[in-house]
Amino acid sequence: MVVSPLIALMQDQVDALRALGVRAGFLNSTQDAAERRAVETAFLAGELDLLYWPGAIAGRVDHEAARSGTIALFAIDEAHCVAQWGHDFRPDYLALSELHERWPSVPRIALTATRPRPPTPRSPPAEPRGGT
Repeated sequence: MVVSPLIALMQDQVDALRALGVRAGFLNSTQDAAERRAVETAFLAGELDLLYWPGAIAGRVDHEAARSGTIALFAIDEAHCVAQWGHDFRPDYLALSELHERWPSVPRIALTATRPRPPTPRSPPAEPRGGT
């Protein structure tokens, strides 16, 4: 399960994965009830290799799909955002600790495809020159 804060990109990511033969799906607020049910049904039937899940519902351990499906790994996407801005980035990411409480044997990894630009070292102050 991929926990991602970027619901706007989920469709593109899933389309690219499907083009490569990966059985992927996503659940988010852009889908109507029928679309969500179809994805949940596929997940519960073991027909998905990857399921993209927004952070807003990832911590909801009462969600039927999460309770009943088989989860091999939690991949927390866009981890650099949390590292850079803390939980102000997505307050719902605070609930991700519930994933470990509910599924203690399921590994969790934090990933990012974006490497933040390192700070540029400042030039030391110029040494005063002797002279006039």
